[in-house]
Amino acid sequence: MKRINAAELCSLDTKKVLLLDIRSREEFELKGLEGSVNVPFDEISTGLSKLPKDKPVYVLCRTGDLSEEIAEILEDRGYEVCNIDGGYAAYVAFLAGTEL
Repeated sequence: MKRINAAELCSLDTKKVLLLDIRSREEFELKGLEGSVNVPFDEISTGLSKLPKDKPVYVLCRTGDLSEEIAEILEDRGYEVCNIDGGYAAYVAFLAGTEL
């Protein structure tokens, strides 16, 4: 499975990839990344079937652990997928200049 870090996340073109945020709806509404789609982890069983397969899916969670699990499931289903190492926490740390 492909992986990227927070710096690479910042350079993604969300018109060419699907950025899947699996954090809770509340977290997403407070601090969602522009261009991302929210399918909370607890809704994954029904939400994954709605994801298009025509572009790579980059999966983001709070810390990178749950997103790795979901990325593996997507990969098994034939998606081109990438996990974002460190998740949203790494993204925030990168923006603050204190990379994890």
